[in-house]
Amino acid sequence: MIIQLVQDIRKALENNLYFVALSSALTLPDICGKAAYPEESSSRRRYISWYDEEIGKYEKNPEDKENMPYLSGEVIYSLRCSLLHEGNPNMNNDSLRADLPIDHFSLVIEKAKPFDIYSDSSSISNFGDKNIREYSMNVRRICMILCNVAESYYKEYKDKFHFNYEILIGMR
Repeated sequence: MIIQLVQDIRKALENNLYFVALSSALTLPDICGKAAYPEESSSRRRYISWYDEEIGKYEKNPEDKENMPYLSGEVIYSLRCSLLHEGNPNMNNDSLRADLPIDHFSLVIEKAKPFDIYSDSSSISNFGDKNIREYSMNVRRICMILCNVAESYYKEYKDKFHFNYEILIGMR
């Protein structure tokens, strides 16, 4: 299922179907988290744990002394919930750690580049005594990361993906 889903996400990106690709890509940590932590009853904990272990720890700058915003498992899970359940492409600060909010979140949508190099940005701006934490996430970048990591994880741990389902194609 992972391989087919990743192929579909990549096709969606090729056809500039950004929200289809993003919505689908945000389900990959759900699937991989279930495989990685089958005994964990909380899908939120599975999702965040898998994402942080496989992706999130590489998103945070280890030299960061200011606690810059980054794509943690909590941020991605919040975005997933907002987008899939509300149709809102934003994350909810109420679900993030109180010390690491993102005050302004934006999605960056851009057409494919010849070398598939896309970037995010994060900043902390000071306005008087208030810090405004901002993050801009490139849809192509996060989709590519989620697809590549989920696909690699699946190939390495195929034996963990023993879900019971059947897909019938072309019955008529």
